[in-house]
Amino acid sequence: MKSLPRFRPESPKLTVGYMPLLDSAPLLWAAHRGYFHDAGLDVTLVREVSWASLRDRLAYGALDAAQCLAPMPVAASLGADGVGVPLVTGLCLSQGGSAITLSRSIAQRLGIAPGTSPLDSARAVGRFIRAGGRLRLAHVFAFSMHHYLLRDWLALGGIDMDLDAIEFRVAPPPQMVRLLESGAVDGFCVGEPWNTAAVRGNLGVIVTPTSAIWEGNVDKVLGVTQEWAQRHPQTHRALLSAVMLALHDFATRDVVRELTALLVRRKVLSVPEAWIEGALRGPDATSPPRFTHGLTGFPRRSQMMWCALQMLRWRQWTRPLPLAALTAQVCDGAAFADAAASLRFPLPAYDAVREGGGAVELGLDGATIESRFVSGDALDPDDPAAYLTARGWVADAARAALLG
Repeated sequence: MKSLPRFRPESPKLTVGYMPLLDSAPLLWAAHRGYFHDAGLDVTLVREVSWASLRDRLAYGALDAAQCLAPMPVAASLGADGVGVPLVTGLCLSQGGSAITLSRSIAQRLGIAPGTSPLDSARAVGRFIRAGGRLRLAHVFAFSMHHYLLRDWLALGGIDMDLDAIEFRVAPPPQMVRLLESGAVDGFCVGEPWNTAAVRGNLGVIVTPTSAIWEGNVDKVLGVTQEWAQRHPQTHRALLSAVMLALHDFATRDVVRELTALLVRRKVLSVPEAWIEGALRGPDATSPPRFTHGLTGFPRRSQMMWCALQMLRWRQWTRPLPLAALTAQVCDGAAFADAAASLRFPLPAYDAVREGGGAVELGLDGATIESRFVSGDALDPDDPAAYLTARGWVADAARAALLG
């Protein structure tokens, strides 16, 4: 096991927020294994009740750091979230881990069965909508990968979401299955184990994991305010190094049973223990890793660029979008590199890559990461307007000019 360096934190006493989800595991594990203490930190973990509450408490100083949805720092730094307190991230915590589930009756009506490809299932939904059908779909937060990947999947079916045939709702993950059972929604995009819960309750069919829409998509990040990061650079690096070591455990040791017991003891999820262990292990040996490790934990500007483009695409932001400056502000690559170097972990050679086109080189040692869009398109960080045009989002030069 790697030892933790002492970064000489400016303020070692920290309050760190988390949501009671599987993706809180790196924070809970770092506390459980004593990694925060070993990094010279006195961390109090605080369970939050909603993403909106977590964001507000982080923005206004009640929390020093928090588990965040990946697009949240982008929306906050842009001012699209209505709060406008800039957030930054120095570490991605998880990737994928979510899925789109439709009610059993809707899936049967559309001819969607388990194993149907994301493209074919999206086209089936598209035919249903063009024939006059309507759907009510839930996701977890307006600024979330769940929301954006759900819309991206629907767009693959040629659906014009301006026609109001799709009604989107925001709901906490633990309520998704109840909403499906009551008929309040026809489907949802949420993390595990709620998709599995719908299947086991004979209520839903898992249409596609989000990792099949974008393999390698960032899901949750560790966020702090920009102002806090500037005032506490050593504390920030110590915090990152402790959580990196927790993520290293997940990738290099079989800790699933111990981690499951920890999540049960902390009452993170009110589901059977076997469901938690199953969600942590993944459906099969070929499933993409849920938690990041090494270079997949590096917060790439190009990932955050994709998030910002969704805000433009779905009219959450209608003013000029300075992508280069915005993503450079959001991604604290220097803090990541310092923490990784202290642990002798791989270091990135670039802060942005061509997202969606497959394996790309990221590491100083030539190591690659995987980023693949099912659409077949790719996002070149040097030419984001081309991605918009390829997807048919840009109607004219005026829209393209929004990209500063």
